[in-house]
Amino acid sequence: MKNYLRFLSFLKPLKIWIFSAFILTIFYIAFNSAALYITGTFVKTIFMVEPSKPEEVKNLNPATEPKTRKPQGIEGLLPEISIKDKIKRVVASYIERESKVETLKRICWVLIISFLLKNIMAYTKNVITGLIEFRVINMIREELYEHIHKLSMSFFDKTKSGVITSITINDVTAIKNMLRTSFEKVFLVPLEILAYLAWLIILSWKLTLYIFVIIPLIALVLTHIGASIRRKSKRNFAQVAEVLNLLTENLNAIRIVKAFAMEKYEIVRFQKENTKYYDLSMRQRKLSALTGPLNEVIGAYIAVLLLWFGGSEVVQGQGLGADDFMQYIIFLFMMFAPLRELSGLNVTIQIGLGAGDRVVNLLETKPEIVDKSDAKPISDFQKSINFSHATFSYKSKAVAVLQDIDLSVKKGQVVAFVGQSGAGKTTLVNLVPRFYDVTSGSISIDGVDIRDLQMHSLRRLMGIVTQESILFNDTVRANISYGVMKASEENIIKAAKVANAWEFIANLEKGLDTIIGERGVTLSGGQRQRLAIARAVLKNPPVLILDEATSALDTESEQLVQDALNSLMENRTVLVIAHRLSTIIKADKIVVLKDGKIVETGRHDELLSKNGYYKRLYELQFASEAE
Repeated sequence: MKNYLRFLSFLKPLKIWIFSAFILTIFYIAFNSAALYITGTFVKTIFMVEPSKPEEVKNLNPATEPKTRKPQGIEGLLPEISIKDKIKRVVASYIERESKVETLKRICWVLIISFLLKNIMAYTKNVITGLIEFRVINMIREELYEHIHKLSMSFFDKTKSGVITSITINDVTAIKNMLRTSFEKVFLVPLEILAYLAWLIILSWKLTLYIFVIIPLIALVLTHIGASIRRKSKRNFAQVAEVLNLLTENLNAIRIVKAFAMEKYEIVRFQKENTKYYDLSMRQRKLSALTGPLNEVIGAYIAVLLLWFGGSEVVQGQGLGADDFMQYIIFLFMMFAPLRELSGLNVTIQIGLGAGDRVVNLLETKPEIVDKSDAKPISDFQKSINFSHATFSYKSKAVAVLQDIDLSVKKGQVVAFVGQSGAGKTTLVNLVPRFYDVTSGSISIDGVDIRDLQMHSLRRLMGIVTQESILFNDTVRANISYGVMKASEENIIKAAKVANAWEFIANLEKGLDTIIGERGVTLSGGQRQRLAIARAVLKNPPVLILDEATSALDTESEQLVQDALNSLMENRTVLVIAHRLSTIIKADKIVVLKDGKIVETGRHDELLSKNGYYKRLYELQFASEAE
């Protein structure tokens, strides 16, 4: 319920609309009740049923009434002229005429007007509740999306992308259904039940006492089944996230799947996960399908009791008159519809709350890396970036990935990191923009610990070109100007030329306005990398973090990309994970990593002359390139 109230907190800016929906609901029920009451009068008029005339109606002047013993008990608390008789008198004064045809005509007009106004209220209310529903869902999705972007990289390392997508789409959709049902029914259903119950009490409070037997029984059923549905829905949403994650993973790797002829294997994997989802869904459906019939059976027993006792009184000429009993039956059976909807409302709310638990858990996930309250902005650096006894380990691993790193990178230097796979090269450069924070020690810029700087301004200092070119399903222009959204076309073209990308861009059908597809699928590998380089050129960062990756390209593309990288690295401080001998030779400093530790530093010739680990690594990885 706490989570339900949290989602309802989004309603605060929409209080006027909610109040309007509530008022419209009251009018809807009023016109609906009027139509039903008049329907009873219509039946009485058509079949010429004599209206019941209780003794107190015959003499409405209390001063002239004969003195009788005042009724005792509950009856003594009721007014001498009942509400039922007052309503009858008001209706009769407007409806009933000496001619039954004339009375019938008035009844028909009242019914037409009542149903027209009722449906005008229903339409207006549904439009307003739709407005409320979609605004709330937009706010929830936007808050969720904004929160996801605030989370640290460690969250994305341990959370499947399919799970995040499923929560954002499927779980929020379930909350939307819950809110839609709530807005449409949470006002209407209880008020309808109360309105019909009020009519039943007015017509016969004695018979209506039997109805109160149904309330605790229905409440017990709804509570027990609802709790079970909520638990099952959470497992259901978790499983659909697994299905979505498998689908996303498979689509991203579709070329590998086809290359290894693994289609049948992947289909079987998907069928297995999808079958789990089917089984969980059916268990939930069987339980939710039980609520309506079970409640209706309970209600039917109560209805049969009321029909027996009420009908017996009519037959014996006691209690209710025939016309009152007819109206009583109409309101009784009309009340069963909202009672059934109440059970359905409970099912939808419980499913929504199951999804809501997952959404709230995500919203309450705290980013591990946040700005300090007094964090300082930074726009440039003047001297150096320093690692001081920096140690780092992932929470999922007991062994430190980096150990006791001491390193100084002076402004304008090109520092190349070399080492075998798993040595910690990528992790080390990822610490500089604070994708992760050191476990111990520190990293500072111009003597200021980067944990004391605003992350946004720290990252604005840096341009990153990763080994995998990350592009968006957008235009060439949008991909190059990503991060510099107001860049002029002239500057975009200049950046493309520096990255050796303008020639192929100019030959595209729509030039800069060509859509390149998801992850740049319409471009070659070399073209994608040159667009990524152009993006970094346009940003013009003082610090460049570069994972040099050209090994998968053909010779011509590799040369174009390498030339672009060389242009990009000019007059910048560069931290490069080196894959090419030419980059290593040009580097001002080479940092050799082994098992998360710096084992050697120096220039290429210096390190070769030491005849140490770097020389062995050079002979294994770069000697053939040197030849």
